[in-house]
Amino acid sequence: MPVSVLLVDPQPFFRESLAAALGDGAVVVGSTGDEMEAADLAGGAAPDLVLTEVELAGGSGFGLVKRVGDGARVVVLTRRDEADVLFDAVEAGAHGVVGHASGLDRLRAILAGASAQSWVCDPERLRAALQRARARATQRGGSEGRIARLTVREREVLQLLARGLTRDAIAQSLYLSEHTVRTHVGNILKKLEVHSQAEAARVALRSGLTAPDVHVVRITGPDLPRP
Repeated sequence: MPVSVLLVDPQPFFRESLAAALGDGAVVVGSTGDEMEAADLAGGAAPDLVLTEVELAGGSGFGLVKRVGDGARVVVLTRRDEADVLFDAVEAGAHGVVGHASGLDRLRAILAGASAQSWVCDPERLRAALQRARARATQRGGSEGRIARLTVREREVLQLLARGLTRDAIAQSLYLSEHTVRTHVGNILKKLEVHSQAEAARVALRSGLTAPDVHVVRITGPDLPRP
């Protein structure tokens, strides 16, 4: 029996080309580039499989996965690197991630096993995603470890540095002398193993110690004459 498929992609030409390329192995029951419309189509047509891109009109493929729920198996078919979207797809509840580089043979194999419960993903892409996650965790762990070396006062100084305050402003804010602030900054650079205040601020931001301030500037001028 042919597999019923819902195609969800922002480019109509791609949807039409894919529908033609799938041939007799699939029956395309719907086609759209909008998240809400795709959810409605999935609810009405009850396809065996939904193939969706990440970026959609009015939402995203991840949002669609959550809307469809257990109604159909949803596989993210994306132009992006699978490793970049893999964890988001897992979190949303998708049944797999496939990149356009995988080719039609891979898609036909997915269609043939549409009713299976196994996760669909290229093993090499999965490996790449895990390597990236490990690298990010190692980097974050390294930053947090260096932050832990700081005293309470040094952390306060670093937080204000990361917010863009000058040493003079930090001294006034913490009721310290400029000499004391200069000493704290020197100790911070040494403990964080960095060479500048800017690098120290980046370490603080990466570790989540502080967040950058957002300043809104309102510029006013003379009223323009009415026509």
